[in-house]
Amino acid sequence: MQRALTFAVLAGMSLLAGCATANQRGERSAFDDAFAAFEAGHWQRACDGFTRHLRSYPTAPTRAEVYYYRGQALVHLKRRSEAMGDFQRAIGAEARQPILDFARVAIGNLYYEEGHDARAIEWYAQAVAEPVPQLPLDMLALRVAVSLQRLGRWPSADKYLQYILDNFPASPAAAEARRRIHAVSFTVQTGAYATAAAAQHEMSRLLAAGFQPRVVPVNGGGQRLSAVQVGRAPTYAEAQALAQRLTSAGFSTLVVP
Repeated sequence: MQRALTFAVLAGMSLLAGCATANQRGERSAFDDAFAAFEAGHWQRACDGFTRHLRSYPTAPTRAEVYYYRGQALVHLKRRSEAMGDFQRAIGAEARQPILDFARVAIGNLYYEEGHDARAIEWYAQAVAEPVPQLPLDMLALRVAVSLQRLGRWPSADKYLQYILDNFPASPAAAEARRRIHAVSFTVQTGAYATAAAAQHEMSRLLAAGFQPRVVPVNGGGQRLSAVQVGRAPTYAEAQALAQRLTSAGFSTLVVP
């Protein structure tokens, strides 16, 4: 996805070349310096460069792109609230496509990663309503499906998972869609073992701690494993509560559908 984003902005900025004024050439140079730092992964330097650009050219027609890329640099710097502000400023600065949809997805990603699934779905939906070609629709559909599952909206999630399987059957998202489709609850997995003896040992530990485990066959890295799982919950929040109990009792946990 990053390659598509880069191409989109550079294509837009290239319009400043040729017969550009001195001010436009200065703006282009300021952007190029900041973007070079961004591409190299020098997030603070990129952030500082984009900030200088905004101060020097506050009304530039490319300011939406600058806000967007500064927001991405801030995400890498783990300054998430500031990043959220920049993505919103990009939209407010009359961002053109594809930056408009990139900013919407970036906001959705922040909400998704923080577990605010209803808000994530709202922002993703805005992006996919009239999607630009650069958007990875398979991954967006997968994130919407995961958010719907977390909210306990399993039939709605299946519609998105089926869309992925129908339209992107060879993508990495499809592999995850196959694993998740038709699920109706979450469970907490405490381990996946190559031998029955190891799985039975984990079962014994869980039983001794007062839990009711079960063994379920799963695939892991092309290998057939025995997963030890506990409980079933219709929402992610309920499964997390069980996971916390297991963690407190000394078990490793992974919430899975």
